[in-house]
Amino acid sequence: MEIKFNIDKDLQKEKAEFWLKKMTDKIRKITQELQSDPQILWGYRKETAYAIEVSQIYLIQVENEKTIIYTQDKTYLFKGRLYQASINLPTDFIEASRSAILNYRFIDHLEIISNGNIDALMKNGLRVQIARRKIKKLKERLGL
Repeated sequence: MEIKFNIDKDLQKEKAEFWLKKMTDKIRKITQELQSDPQILWGYRKETAYAIEVSQIYLIQVENEKTIIYTQDKTYLFKGRLYQASINLPTDFIEASRSAILNYRFIDHLEIISNGNIDALMKNGLRVQIARRKIKKLKERLGL
């Protein structure tokens, strides 16, 4: 696929134009992301609710039956289930296991453990174990 960007600082309104043979699910999802406003999830710290931009989320993980949102240096409680948090996440997020979804843009490196498992080490220091059945999808997304 050929991709071309024309950057004009004086442009009044940004626009995107696609020339396609057919509409695919991938293009449909990209289109939805381009048209949507910045996405947020609501997270709680003590009794205060915070709007967290999805682009700042490193990891969403279930721990002790609670859904936790991790950003670079803060953690928040999400008052819902993991699947509810994942409904409108962009394509930057990958299911690492049944209990964790990570933003692959914040992966620092992958570490192969002696038993053949893979851990993703995030840029904020978090370690996330990748389930064996999810490794293939992670490698595809990372281009490995």
